[in-house]
Amino acid sequence: MNIEKYYKYTAVSALNASLISCIPIFLFTTMFIVSNSSISYFLLLVPFGLYSIICFSQFYLHKRRFENMDDFLSIGDVKSILKTNTVVLSFLPAPSLRMIVFDRDGQEVGEIKDEKFSVIRWYLPFLFDRIYPKSYGFYNTNAELQYIFTIKGNQIEIKNKEQKLISKIMEVRTEKKSISIFVYGDENSITMKKNFGHSDYQFEKKDGHVLAHIRKGWMPKEWSKRFKDPNFPLLTIDPHASDKEIIHLYALLTKLYAYTNH
Repeated sequence: MNIEKYYKYTAVSALNASLISCIPIFLFTTMFIVSNSSISYFLLLVPFGLYSIICFSQFYLHKRRFENMDDFLSIGDVKSILKTNTVVLSFLPAPSLRMIVFDRDGQEVGEIKDEKFSVIRWYLPFLFDRIYPKSYGFYNTNAELQYIFTIKGNQIEIKNKEQKLISKIMEVRTEKKSISIFVYGDENSITMKKNFGHSDYQFEKKDGHVLAHIRKGWMPKEWSKRFKDPNFPLLTIDPHASDKEIIHLYALLTKLYAYTNH
């Protein structure tokens, strides 16, 4: 997938959601007319109507963004997600998470998504869905499964594609709500600091060096031809970070952004 296909997909998904939400309106309206129900019953249709309008506005917005894009040109081979230091995080509808990772040219370099897309989870409130453990696949540029992240409360298990456990991350609460510490291995840890609005994050290694940071609401000017939405999270990773550190970072992002587009 590239950013052009992303906008197409989100536009179609929003339009489908808008149309589907109209079905209860027509059904209930017919039922109320036939049964001569009180006009107050039509208040039950307000949530469906508002949701339909919101979805249609999202469809129109993404359609306009797609139409205003420059012609998309393929640039050939795409770098590995572990070797791409600055990426854009985007989200598609999913039971809890489907995060598409794009490089500066709008090419997909990787994806993290639910391993199970059961129908009931689409309609289950996230407060109930998040009770039980969930697994997410970490896919490379060629859509090949590389790792599996399983979230169990404050713990994240990382397994390779052979289902072998290779690491565990434990979240340690601190006195400050804006700071969380994630411990893994014998002496490794990542400290996550978030700003007041919980939109920007900074990740620091145990020695205090910045491993990565996320900014939202800002996009480099030269990227704007591809990314029309400045509210996409922009992830910048230390170019000297090891593959191990980057994998653990993406595991934390999985927990952080779960239910972004439920």
